[in-house]
Amino acid sequence: MVALWTLTNSAGWVLPYERICWLSELPVFLSTDATGRLHCKTEAALRYSDGWSVYAWKGIALPDWIVTRPELVTVKSIDRQPNPWIRRCMIEIMTPERYIALGGATCVSRDATGKLWRRQWWGPGDDAWAAVEVVNGTPEPDGTYKKYFLQVPANVRTAREAVAWTYGLMDSQYANLI
Repeated sequence: MVALWTLTNSAGWVLPYERICWLSELPVFLSTDATGRLHCKTEAALRYSDGWSVYAWKGIALPDWIVTRPELVTVKSIDRQPNPWIRRCMIEIMTPERYIALGGATCVSRDATGKLWRRQWWGPGDDAWAAVEVVNGTPEPDGTYKKYFLQVPANVRTAREAVAWTYGLMDSQYANLI
């Protein structure tokens, strides 16, 4: 039993199998988000003393340059990224507001609730991204109203449907609330 306690205090990952057991040293740095996923905005989310590291955004492993050189994340580099999970992370790092402002998405619906923006990529495993632009109903202390861009499923058809989705409602349920 003492050996197991010693192991838990001095080893990182332990993967035991019937005839083999993999052990790793403890990392020198580990960063996670509130849900426990590897995540760091400025450096490797996981780093070991020998220099081996993992850059991650909300649990998605990324090439290091996306985190260390966010200024290189452009609409063009996003379009060239074949992995849809990494593409979504790149848009979050750039910010949906900036991505839309730079021409990364097209307005496909506009109504009293906001604007629905979408970007479609064609090719193997066709993929799309969408966000709804809304204005906060509560004014800021200075009297202005803040604009938000909320990522939504790419299959929503209208801005109202997208806003309803953010509340966990169907379009018709949300319409009845208004």
